[in-house]
Amino acid sequence: MMSMAQQKTKRVPPKWSLWFKGLDEWLLIFQKVSGAILILYLLGHTLVISTALGLGHPSPLTWNAIIGTIEGPAIYGHIHVGTVIEYLIALLAAVHGANGFRLILTQYFGVGLPKPERHTFPRAVPSTKKPGQAWLKYIAVIVIIIFLILATLVAFIW
Repeated sequence: MMSMAQQKTKRVPPKWSLWFKGLDEWLLIFQKVSGAILILYLLGHTLVISTALGLGHPSPLTWNAIIGTIEGPAIYGHIHVGTVIEYLIALLAAVHGANGFRLILTQYFGVGLPKPERHTFPRAVPSTKKPGQAWLKYIAVIVIIIFLILATLVAFIW
């Protein structure tokens, strides 16, 4: 008889499908976190612009000093730190918006959800898979990729 120390246990590697099965939960968490980040950015942006405008009394000296500080040094050519920050915020807003549109279609209008079935006795446990929602995720990803390409062209090339 083998003792406990002599027995070897087989290690099972993690399955990546577990991450993708919970993708809806991760997207919901991302929606909440990105919404909080965008609200904080909106508050900071309003504070900076109102300060740069002198709280309603614009002065070119104040505007240039504050906005020049925020733009920061040039990273490469005409690309400044402020340009990169604005680009990242715009990308976050695009992803947040596309995911929010997907959530509205799914949760409020039922687009992509399976049709309800008639229950018979004894009832079977319903499946937790939602095969109809995959196309909404693909559309959101396509919209985000198109926005990423256009935003990159506008921010860094044109």
